[in-house]
Amino acid sequence: MGSSDDEKPRAAEREAKKEKKEKKEKKEKKSSDGGDEGDEKRPTATPVEIHTLFFGQMPFDTKSSDIMPWLKANLTRHGCGFDIKDIRMAGGDGTGTPGKAKKFKGYAFVDFTTNKAAKKAMKLHQTLFRGRPVTVERCARKEYAAPKSEKRKRAAEGGGEGADGEPEKKMLKTLVEPDAVKAMVAEAAENSEGTLAANDCDEKVLSFLGLLPSDVCQKAVNEIKKVCMKGNQAKNKGAYFMGIIRKVSKTSWEERAKADAAKAKGAAES
Repeated sequence: MGSSDDEKPRAAEREAKKEKKEKKEKKEKKSSDGGDEGDEKRPTATPVEIHTLFFGQMPFDTKSSDIMPWLKANLTRHGCGFDIKDIRMAGGDGTGTPGKAKKFKGYAFVDFTTNKAAKKAMKLHQTLFRGRPVTVERCARKEYAAPKSEKRKRAAEGGGEGADGEPEKKMLKTLVEPDAVKAMVAEAAENSEGTLAANDCDEKVLSFLGLLPSDVCQKAVNEIKKVCMKGNQAKNKGAYFMGIIRKVSKTSWEERAKADAAKAKGAAES
């Protein structure tokens, strides 16, 4: 009797250990097979691809709400208008608590989620953004930059020359040929009733006009003629005309940005 009574708890203990072992083996098998059905349906996390570009020479009154539509309008035509992840503006974007908002410093860093979007955005280098040619560069490690005083000294000594012996210059993209710009100015001077002479627009003014799209260039020349015919003149005509051109360019850019945003909104709604 005593031996059979002792055998019962031992058998129960062995059964419990066996059941526990089977559960453990079953659990290990599931984990080696990739988990249960619920785990198979769960998506795996993929690393996010980030490409950061530097945008400089922007107007100081720029806000993030100006940059995003501009980028989307230019990238949407290439199928990557929604690959913009973040815009970080140096010094603040001028929005926030009144009296405490920091002033924008003129440059920003933009993160893109695809290399294609970053490459297309690089093509915006030296194109006009709100009336000013913007610089676009890939973010890289800091490199030594000589002080301006040293650069001026080298220039005076004939340094800083390229492979062909000529001084290296950063060329902006010309959208209107110089001869076409001169023809527009000459026509405006001819119809200005003597208030504007063709030589009133110096080389700097003519070069800046050439950076604008053809229709905006014509608008700027017409505005210069209009102002001169009203009798508004200045001692420094070059600087005065440059101010007029910037104003016309900025207005035209804002109108175009609004039209592109409305077009994109209509396409999204349809």
